[in-house]
Amino acid sequence: MAGNPGFLILAHQLKTMVPPLVDALRQRGITPYVLSSRPAQDAGTPDWGSQVAALHVTDGHALRPADVDAVLARLSATGVRLLGCITVWDAYRELMASANRSLGVGDLTEQTVRGLRDKLRMRERLREHGLSQVAAWPFDAERYAGLTDPSRYFVKPRTGFASLGALRADRLGDAAELERLWERAARDVAYAGAFEGTPSFLIEEFIDGVECSFEVSVEHGSVSVHAVHEKVDLRESGRTVLENACACPPVSLDAAVVGHGVDQVTLALKALGVDTGVHHVEARYTSGDAWEIVEVNPRIGGAYIVPSTRLHSGVDLLGRWVDLLVGDPSQLPAAESPAAEPPGDGVRRTFFRVFFGEPGRHVARLSRRPGRIEVLEDKVFVHEGDTLPHVDREIFVGQALWDVTALGPDLPADFVVETESYLEIGYRP
Repeated sequence: MAGNPGFLILAHQLKTMVPPLVDALRQRGITPYVLSSRPAQDAGTPDWGSQVAALHVTDGHALRPADVDAVLARLSATGVRLLGCITVWDAYRELMASANRSLGVGDLTEQTVRGLRDKLRMRERLREHGLSQVAAWPFDAERYAGLTDPSRYFVKPRTGFASLGALRADRLGDAAELERLWERAARDVAYAGAFEGTPSFLIEEFIDGVECSFEVSVEHGSVSVHAVHEKVDLRESGRTVLENACACPPVSLDAAVVGHGVDQVTLALKALGVDTGVHHVEARYTSGDAWEIVEVNPRIGGAYIVPSTRLHSGVDLLGRWVDLLVGDPSQLPAAESPAAEPPGDGVRRTFFRVFFGEPGRHVARLSRRPGRIEVLEDKVFVHEGDTLPHVDREIFVGQALWDVTALGPDLPADFVVETESYLEIGYRP
């Protein structure tokens, strides 16, 4: 195996999009190697195990820097020539940057990754460059108690994901509740390593408006937006906000407004020092006719963002990210072919819905109810008989993707409602 070109995938508990990453690497003639943390329950060798050259599972439920260093040394000692390291798990993004630095691969620096994942620092940088009008501060009990109208403010972890602890300030019982939320999150094995150390939250002025995500790649500082998804069904649930459904392209904003959003995202990424990689940028078009950045995630989006973007624009975000990391044009595959041009205005439109479960409930029945348009693909993550975890975060039960090009640019409201019942979840009383 001396000199064999390979790529290291950092996986969380044997999950986090390993199969499509393996496919993207294999298509490029690159051998995949996987380092994963240990899942909460031993399910044996994963289905994709035979598709990778080596799988190493650590003893802990979260990867640590020493784990990555050890596997890099082990692979080097056996003659494996790694072209890079990649992960889609937010909490491992800094580990990925560190590994790529060790390998001499072009990636964001660890400092840049930390600055993006720290939502307070990100907001401060944008304000310094005149790219945000939203004020934000470290959360403390005195500031919280002094809010005259808590409904005008939003609270969230400085670093975190899965929407845990992200809620409007008026939904918070008291300041101490955040520490209790953090402590429960730290005990959540599924998110091991994501919420550690001293609880750290921020409070910022509430950003109203239509929320979209921009699926972006950056090459040598040049920004390309491959898709824009509008979050058409956002709901508050408990101590989190659930993103139930997305449409691409946006259905309630015209092309000019979306174009202004692309410009704002481009300026923000440059101000934040982002010169390479694939990113999932969330922003809102406010009632003041302006775009405000909500988050800049130095990774791809979850759920069906990747296949939706591929269908809409012909760009595979995972493959694009690998290509940027490899960097040598001679090692890249031929350009991707977009999907066949659809009839009408030539825009291929997608819609996907995510189905969430109720904490602590016992799943008695799962059933699909097809509607007027056939589903392109779906996934169900739980089984009948499972008991869902009692946690304060989103609990993914399933997801489904549709090609809604035939419905035209104005997505019918009754179709959106109809898709809510595509996956029915019955609970034991």
